[in-house]
Formats: sequence, C-alpha cells, structure tokens
Amino acid sequence: MTYIFNTMRENHLIKAADTIALGMPIFTPYIEIPRLNDYQLNVVNIEADVEDRWQYSKKELDKLRDPKVKAFFLVNPSNPPSVKISDESLEYIADIVKERPDLILLTDDVYGTLPTTSCRCSRLHRRTRFSCTRTRSTSARRVAAWHDRDASRQRSGPVAVGMPKDVKKELHHRYESITTEPDKLKFIDRLVADSRTVALNHTAGLSTPQQYRWCCSRCSR
Repeated sequence: MTYIFNTMRENHLIKAADTIALGMPIFTPYIEIPRLNDYQLNVVNIEADVEDRWQYSKKELDKLRDPKVKAFFLVNPSNPPSVKISDESLEYIADIVKERPDLILLTDDVYGTLPTTSCRCSRLHRRTRFSCTRTRSTSARRVAAWHDRDASRQRSGPVAVGMPKDVKKELHHRYESITTEPDKLKFIDRLVADSRTVALNHTAGLSTPQQYRWCCSRCSR
C-alpha cells in the first residue's frame, strides 16, 4: 500500500494539500502516511459506527460527495474491528462513485476472502484499486489489482489524460531509463518501477525461489 501511495504521488494523482478520505478506524500507518512530509495530505475521516456493527452510515459516506476528496482509502474487512462492509454500504458507495467518476477508491483487503469482499469492492467502479499485502493462498506476498478497463492507467498510463506538458515531460524523464515509450507505461509497471526507485527496476519482480516454486507448480499440473 505504501508503494501505491508513492506511485500515485509520483504520477500526480495526489499531491500536497489534496484531500483524501480514510475509512475509520483503520490500520495506524494509513493515519500516519498522509501526514508525512512526503505527502502532506488533508484527511477527512469516514467514521464507522460501533453501535451499528462498525458500519459506515450514509451521513458519513456522503462526505465522499465533496469534490475536494480525491481518493477514499479503506480496509475491508476493517482493521482492527475485522468487520466486512455491508452490501448496502457497498451499493451506496457505488452510487456515489457513479456521480463522482473522478473519485479513486483504494481498498486494502488483506484479510478478505476474494468472493465476498475484494471482488465486490473491486466491482464498485473502474477506478477502484485493490491490494492484499499477505495473501495466504499463493506463494506471492503481495497482490495489487484494479479494473482492466481503467483506461487512464491500465492502457496508456496516467500521463495520457489531460496532464500539463511540464508534468508529461517530468514523468517521461522519470521512466525513460526503463522503456523506449515511457508515456505508454502502465500504472502497474510504474508501481513496480517506483518500488525500486526506478533505477533498480531490473531487480523487481519475483525472487529466484518464488520463480522456482511457480515453475514447479506449473509443471506439476
């Protein structure tokens, strides 16, 4: 998730003084990261109600209608309460996103079971990001995903969508050492490159033991 925060910043999807929303209560680093000098984000808290089984009320979710809120970061099931967001709330969030297609949703579903939580949340809108920091079902330690029809980031990269010329030039220069067409670099590839400070992009990806396990699992089928 820290990688996603960083790549969103590097690609000008969020910048200093922007406002984001946090689904509260939440894993402590999510409270701390936005306030670091690296980000300097303003935060709106979307508070879950303990008396309503840790669900978000419509009144709280309506805070997302404010156009100043650039992104909504949440954990599903919640951490620490460990409660799944209700289907009613998910549908309500979906309605808000239909009204606000510019709103980015970022969901950490580390403890979620894919059929009931992650997939439902990822279907909310094409601009939903999904992350599992420790999936137990595979040898991979981290998973990140988003809708494959997210045109601005999945197909041609964020610089292709109305970015000022100076920003395009900056990002072109940032990624030109790893590709001959940096403007077309997908968001997921930017994420990987940024996780290794771009210069060490060649060291990113699966480690040798992970590659070995993956190959063996394929051969055994």
